[in-house]
Amino acid sequence: MSKMSMLPFIFFSLAACSDEPVTLTSGACPSESNYSQAFLKSDFYAGWKRLHSNGTKHANCKAAMRYFSRGVNQGAVFELSALYLDYCDDGSHILPLANSSIYTGKKQENGIDYDEFKWVLDLALCDSPIEQYALGNMLIKGFITDKDIQKGIYFLSLSAHQEYVHAQVSLAQALVHEGETDVAALWLEKAKVNGAHVFSTK
Repeated sequence: MSKMSMLPFIFFSLAACSDEPVTLTSGACPSESNYSQAFLKSDFYAGWKRLHSNGTKHANCKAAMRYFSRGVNQGAVFELSALYLDYCDDGSHILPLANSSIYTGKKQENGIDYDEFKWVLDLALCDSPIEQYALGNMLIKGFITDKDIQKGIYFLSLSAHQEYVHAQVSLAQALVHEGETDVAALWLEKAKVNGAHVFSTK
């Protein structure tokens, strides 16, 4: 498969939330003592705790969505709210992603503050696929961090192996750019099996 036949991928929706039980990454991750009181009182953090309460992923996402939506609308902890809104989304919240620094790789109006960046680093190292996906994209784009394609692919791979569909698509894109089209095709196929709707243009 040639590079031209696989680029660009257009990723427009996926079935993000199933009825599988939610499992926490680690009892020590994150440590609340590492974050400001404003962050801990934010709608994002309230939504994150709701997402990781007892229950199925689908039910928890449904309960958490209103918090993430409020975080996006109010611009407080916007970047993480947009990231998790995307995780739980039904495909109807595309605009926040276009205004997200994490997704575009460029500083946007809301930017990304210290707590948010620290959260991405901490949770990525705590094996959370959502933050591994975010950090991988940031490394590949050279946003806030130094650009490092190989490290970016590493973190995207960690997330993709946990069946995070967004990471599988982004990993396939990154691998194509590195000339690894056969491996990229496998990840793209896996993403399709997991519910991603993707297509390539020539």
